[in-house]
Amino acid sequence: MSVDNLKRTLDRATSFDIEAGLTSFRRYHRIVTLIAARTGHTPRIGAAVFAALSPNNDYHGNLRDAHALLAAASRGDRLDSFGVSTYGPNKRKAWAIAHGEDPLALIVAKKTRSFFLNIDNPDDPVPVTIDGHMYNIWRCQRENLVGLRWRNHQYDRIADDVRALAQECKMVPCQMQGVLWITWRRIHRIRTSDQLTFWDEDLAAARLGLHRSLPLESPDLKIHESNPRSNGSCHPSPPNGKPSTVFPASTARASTGPDSPA
Repeated sequence: MSVDNLKRTLDRATSFDIEAGLTSFRRYHRIVTLIAARTGHTPRIGAAVFAALSPNNDYHGNLRDAHALLAAASRGDRLDSFGVSTYGPNKRKAWAIAHGEDPLALIVAKKTRSFFLNIDNPDDPVPVTIDGHMYNIWRCQRENLVGLRWRNHQYDRIADDVRALAQECKMVPCQMQGVLWITWRRIHRIRTSDQLTFWDEDLAAARLGLHRSLPLESPDLKIHESNPRSNGSCHPSPPNGKPSTVFPASTARASTGPDSPA
């Protein structure tokens, strides 16, 4: 039944939603790779620091915080020499990761851990980043995220259903999550602000001076058609000719607390 609910949202995806969802985590990977390279760190550390700082942090603030922390670590500065827009425990986790601690030993909450793994390797067929919006998509019921609470076993069930639908549609699970997330937010007109876009302008808007520093390789898109779905096939409907807003496949503002799953 819950997979059917996911399909109801997928049925309403435009070709624009599909393209944005398929490329979302590749774009995250590209951006954190730029930040990591600029500060002398590996892409994996960049992805882990970005994810660790994500709870209750807006997208551009998350970019700035990750850059500030990685730069401070490279200079040998003190932890208290800079501020971040998230919680103290998350700052300390990110700081430890920048100084050589294993990210997987510190990032343990399901959503934050999956977010890190999806950014670090967008082709990984296992992790799925599930937030409050995905919980609503799974139930096919929109509920305000403020105060929304759900349990870890539900996280696992939603992730399993996303993986099942992704396999059916020949996508990587994080791509399916991205398509569903973006489609749902477009349908319900949820927070269509510029801070949630993925494009290179984000780097300039975050005041990181990384604008167009590295070309983005064209992703190997898993879906090549945009015909209406019929008889259970995975071909979402074509665009209606109206422009859509692109959103990242996950945003830290969906968090309600440090390392929160919702």
